[in-house]
Amino acid sequence: MTRILKKPTILVAERVSDSAMERLAAAGELIVLERCDEQALINAVGNADALVIRTYSRVTRRVMEAGKKLRVIARAGVGIDNIDLAAARELGIPVVHTPAACTHAVADLTVGLIIALQRKIAVFDGRMRAGEFAALRKEKPLPLELQHQTLGIIGMGRIGSQVARRLALGFGMRIVYHDIRSIGPFAFPAECISRDQVLASADVVTLHVPLTAQTRGMIDRDALARMKPSACLVNTSRGPVVVGTDLADALTRGTIGGAAIDVFEPEPPPPGHPLFAAPNCLLSPHVASRSREGLAAMNDVVDDVVAILEGRQPTWPAAAGAE
Repeated sequence: MTRILKKPTILVAERVSDSAMERLAAAGELIVLERCDEQALINAVGNADALVIRTYSRVTRRVMEAGKKLRVIARAGVGIDNIDLAAARELGIPVVHTPAACTHAVADLTVGLIIALQRKIAVFDGRMRAGEFAALRKEKPLPLELQHQTLGIIGMGRIGSQVARRLALGFGMRIVYHDIRSIGPFAFPAECISRDQVLASADVVTLHVPLTAQTRGMIDRDALARMKPSACLVNTSRGPVVVGTDLADALTRGTIGGAAIDVFEPEPPPPGHPLFAAPNCLLSPHVASRSREGLAAMNDVVDDVVAILEGRQPTWPAAAGAE
């Protein structure tokens, strides 16, 4: 008698692209959730062999313990701070993600935010439409060209180093950086200094760190007070790395010159979020990774899901200690 093997069950908490969903459907039976809060995951994960998430699911120990059959947890994206990696290791559940997927997309937007903030592109657009052409041409102080500025990078990994490459080789900026690892050399001049030195010396400080216990709230009132009054802060990493109320206060008081923020705590930011009313603050809706190529590469995490379900080695297992 021929035995028919049951296909694995794949729980999709947050939908991925159509082509990625098709690849998953070819490998197993799909369950797609309408909600991705912890209780919804606990209720649905009991018979799942694989769990696929994106940004807003939180895979806690309770979720994993409810998933008695889980053989893999997949995060379509770079950050894995929404997965309890220590619990996953203890329970023997592999975690895969796409750490290199959106490097260029995030680096591109970071450069764009810096230029848009310093050259007041969004502000000028609105005021131009209000008929202020002549007044805008007389505004001072005039911006300093990037080639005469210092870029300070906190987190010089894949994304941070690509931002540095673009702004060093393309715009002539001086590069200083801080990273907890020994990193480099690079194909452009870059000086490794302490975090406090980066804050004190840079005209632009851009953050490219994962969210960990060490980086949560890293840019607070004290850190902002170390920056130049004319400097600007850019965050395209994770919202909780910056204390939003402290940043809003620093912008209002003129402690720093400006900020460009793509990520928030919480997300979506609620009405009345302090940064909405802060001056010289350019905001975007957590879209740094959302290029065509970036999204496609993030969705490719499903190939690692299929690999593990078929008994093969994944391409991008989460590194030990990544939390």
